[in-house]
Parts: sequence; structure tokens; C-alpha cells
Amino acid sequence: MSSVDVTVWLPLLALFYVAVLLYWARVAVRQSEGADGFFSAGHAIAPWISALVIAGASLSSWFVLGGSRQIAETGFQMPALLVAGIAIALPGVVFFKRLWFVAERLRVSSQADIFRVYYQSPFLVVVSTAVALLFAVGFAGLQMRAVAEAVTLLTDGAVSQLAASVVLGFVLFAGVGIGGIRAIAYFGVIQTVLVFTSIVTLAGFALLWSGGFGALNSGLLALSASPEAASGFLVDGVIHFTAGLGRAGEAEGASTAVANLSLALAFMGFQASPLALKLVLSTRSPNGIAAGQTWVTAGFFGGLVVFAVTLIGVAGLLDKGLTLDALFARLQSQSPWFAAWIFIGIVAGVQLLAGLALFAAGEGLVRHVYKPYFNSRLSKTDAVTLTRIAVAILAVVAMVMQNLTPVTLSALAAVALPAAFQLWTPLLGVTWLGWITRPAAMTGVGFGLAGVVLTEPLGYEILSFFGLELPWGRWPWTIHSAAWGMAANIAAVLIISAITNRKALSAEALEVRKLFAGALSVGKKARGLRATAWSVALAWFFLATGPGLIFGNAAFVTRDGETMTWLLGMPSLWAWSLAAWVSGLGLVWFLAYKMEMASPVHVEIPPYTPPRRLETDRSTVEQERVRTLIITGAAGFVLAVLTAFSFGG
Repeated sequence: MSSVDVTVWLPLLALFYVAVLLYWARVAVRQSEGADGFFSAGHAIAPWISALVIAGASLSSWFVLGGSRQIAETGFQMPALLVAGIAIALPGVVFFKRLWFVAERLRVSSQADIFRVYYQSPFLVVVSTAVALLFAVGFAGLQMRAVAEAVTLLTDGAVSQLAASVVLGFVLFAGVGIGGIRAIAYFGVIQTVLVFTSIVTLAGFALLWSGGFGALNSGLLALSASPEAASGFLVDGVIHFTAGLGRAGEAEGASTAVANLSLALAFMGFQASPLALKLVLSTRSPNGIAAGQTWVTAGFFGGLVVFAVTLIGVAGLLDKGLTLDALFARLQSQSPWFAAWIFIGIVAGVQLLAGLALFAAGEGLVRHVYKPYFNSRLSKTDAVTLTRIAVAILAVVAMVMQNLTPVTLSALAAVALPAAFQLWTPLLGVTWLGWITRPAAMTGVGFGLAGVVLTEPLGYEILSFFGLELPWGRWPWTIHSAAWGMAANIAAVLIISAITNRKALSAEALEVRKLFAGALSVGKKARGLRATAWSVALAWFFLATGPGLIFGNAAFVTRDGETMTWLLGMPSLWAWSLAAWVSGLGLVWFLAYKMEMASPVHVEIPPYTPPRRLETDRSTVEQERVRTLIITGAAGFVLAVLTAFSFGG
């Protein structure tokens, strides 16, 4: 491989990629009309575009970068990874359709707007924005760091990680800052197709260089017979009552059925986040939601994970020369232009997620926090300008953290999904469970976030900074932080809802309840299937991601003395996961169509006219808030420094 090959093809294809991105950003700007076009594309994004981009952001590069490496390191201990397509699709089935109609009725375009109007809760608005920030800086930033490291590897060090981070950050800002949500949607289609073809191609080469499917499974069978590697083909019991990772509980013993179930719950946070909902609420019709969630996310991309991503990981499990980085290096040595094209596809998937996260975070900071509480007179044009500035600043912050504070970046990334999962309770209150009161929703989310932070490294690192120490480590009892947070969340919601007035709803909340009781009420046939739906859903979770996984350890295995045979020619847990994916696809279809959770509906929703309220001059109060914020921030910083110094931090 010549140095010319190394340094020419990747920059050349990257320039072409950037040129296409800028073209679609320009198209988006020309089609946008004012601030509404920048923030919500005039609610005119085609349903098929929305479905494809949501699936691409939900299940693309982060599964290739993270999932394949996890399988290569630990084998099939976490089969919840293999059926992630189903777990990720379910929140969209439950929420997207109803939230679209709520937004259409109240004329809002984001998750934070819905919380502000329905619950009239600044706390939930801030939490929604904070979750978007976690995704923008932490979750997507960690993947951008992995991509930057791969650039350095592919160019034999000719391009440093810092230089790659700067270029990737600039490209992100160029696409998001110029064109807004319409550009994200348009170019997101191209990015999704690119990442799909890259995943399939990588899986094909991994299978080819492993000697074919038969040789690969023969190697896995031989590996499973080794006492040192046998644990990689088993779920290690239902639960281990350890104090957590780092407290007499190690990673090797954290692959229990409960760990898998709670990891699946964490995956269910993504489509409850402000990122996915931003795309949904910018779509012109909800009638593509059922097809998108069933056949695109759960079906097509879910199949991609359980087949292609798993193949990439399994190849690395058998041969460390076929791990993801090694695959790229081998492709680079044989065909540099082809390797560059595949790598650009992986980059495209990461940038799709990162761009959507940056936009949601920037909009949240400007439109949902700064404008209503610090500058209510901000014009729409100025809001667009400030959002672009916020996106640029966040991109720089993420780039700096990628290179200077990777440990902190990893800690922030770890809490993004479980924190987003805590938004399930207020979203359920808006869409299905009208008895969840405003105080209950707020308290539940607060307790849920506390449960997440206190069972992740971020929490005990913060407490350690102030000289305190928790008696447990990460994921006590092998339960993921998403489940610990949700346990506290649900307990608080049930208690607070029971002792507060369930009829104390705002005028907007009453309108939403009337909407769901009238034009969007569930049909008689669907109501009659509720017991069946609950039974099927609980059975699937029990068997596919929960305690029933221990049956998958030996469901497709026979033994004749010391000889073990795989009935389907593949590891039992892989076969079990394939069956879980197929049955899960049926579950998503049943809920979406038969239970009418996401099925197409053709009704006209007139805009809601809020009661007239007396407008007051809030400029003095807002200026005081700005001063208080600055003083509080400065005092908090000084206090943190003094505390750290006092405790020897």
C-alpha cells in the first residue's frame, strides 16, 4: 500500500461527501420559509423520509462501533444487543402517532414544547433539553472520537485524531447550522443508505474472510468447547446480588438475564428522546409511522443488527485480525478506495445521529430555555442565528472533550440512553395515562434521573469530587441504571399521583384528553385485544430479553456424552435471538396495526385557540434571572474548587 493510496482516497471521497452535504443544505435553505422552515421544515417532511432517517439514527453506526466490539470481546453473553431493533422500535409505536396529533392540535414542534404546554413545567423542559445535550456532547461525541481514531489508523497517522475531530466537527456544523431540520432530513436519507451499504459490505467481507458461514460456526463450536471461552456462549443466570462493577462485581459476571432486560430498557430510551421526536413532529403526516416502525426500524434495520452487525462481531471473536479496526486496515491494504468508501458510510451514520442531536440541543437551549425565561422578546430570525451559534459552540465543546477529556465524555455518554428512558412517564401521561399528574411527572423524572446518575460512574465521580463515596458501584445486582432509574421513577409517579388532584389539568391538557377520547379514541376491537396485547408483550420481554434467556442457553443444543451439537448449526443464543427478532417483529406489527397504536388515521385536527391571557412586561424579571444565573454559576464554580481543594481533590 503506497502512501499516495493512504492519503488520497479518503480525503477525496470525504470532499465529495461534504460537497453533497452542502448541496442539500443549500436546497433546504431555499425551500425553507423563515424560522419555521429552519426549526420544523414547515411540518412538511415526507413520512417515508422521516421513517428512514429515524431508523438510520436509531440503529446505524453506533451499533456497528459499539455492538460489534461488544460481541467480539464477550461473545453472546448479551443477546439483548441482537434484538435491539425491536426494543428501539417499540417506543415509536407507543408514542409517535399520539404525540404527532398532540403537536398538531397545540401547534408545537418539539418534545420540550409539549411538556411546556401540557404540564406547564419548566423542569421537564430543562430535562428534555439536558437529555439532548447528553446525546449531542456525550453519546454522539464518543462515537465521533472513535471515528477520528479510525481516520488516524486508516491514514497511517498522516491525519491526527485532533485534525480529524476538527474536520468532522466543521462538517457537522456546516450541515446542521446552514439548513436546519430539513437539511438533516434530506441528507439523512443519503447517510442512512450509505451506512446500510457499509454495514452489509463489512459483514460480507467478515464472512468471506472467516471462510463462510459453515467455517465460522465450526470455529464458534470449537471455541465454545474451550473452558476459558465457554462463558461467552451463555447468559450467566438470572441475577447476581453483587454491589456492582468496581465493588466486588466484575464485568465477567454482569451478563445475567436481568442485565439483558435492563439494557433493552435503556435502548427504549432513544425514541423517547427529543431527537427522534423532533423528526416525527416535523413530518407532514403520521400515516407512515406504523410502516416505518414495523418494517423499516424493527424489520429491516433490526434484521441488519441480528445478522450483519453480529457477523462482524463474531468474526472478531474468532480472529482478532478481523475486528472492526482490523477489517478496515485489511480492506485498506487491498483496495484503499473501497475501504475509504465503506468508512465514509460509517462516518455518515455517526454524523446523522450527531447532527440531529446537535440541532435538538441547540434549539432546546435557545427556543425552550433562553427565550421563554431570559429573553421573551427574541425574534424568530434572532432565534435562528442564536441556534446556529449554539450548534457551533456545542460542536466545539464535543471536539475539545473528545481530545482532552475522553473519560468525562464516556461518563456523559453512558447516562444519555437511561436518562432519556426516564421521559417515558411524562410521555405516557400525555398520550395514554391521563391520571399522571403534573407533580407526579416532575417528581418521577427527578427521582429517575437520580437513580440513573447514582448507578453510573458519573454519579460516584461527582460525589467523589466532593469527598463522598457510595457503597455500591456501577449497575448493582447486575441491573442497568435505566432500570434502577425507572424503578424510582414509577414509584414516585404512583405515590404522587395518588395523593394529588388528578383533575387539576391545564386548559391545554384538557384539550388533549378530549382529543384522545373523541376523534382518536381506540376502536372497540382494539380495546377487546388489550389483555392479549399485554400478555404477548410481557411474554416477549420475558423470553427475548428477560429471565427466559436462560432457556436460550441450551434450547438448540444436544449432547451425546462429551460431544455437543448445535441443532441449527449456530450458537444456541444466536438462534434464540433470531427467533426473538422474528416474534418481536410480529409484536411490533400487532401493536402498531391491530392495537391501533400507530395505524394510519385520516382525521382533520383543527388548531387549538388558547384563552386570551394578559401580557405583561417581563424584561425586568428576565434581566434579574440572567444576573442570578451568572452569579449562581460563578459561586457554584468557586464552591466546587474550594471543596475539591479542601478534600484534597
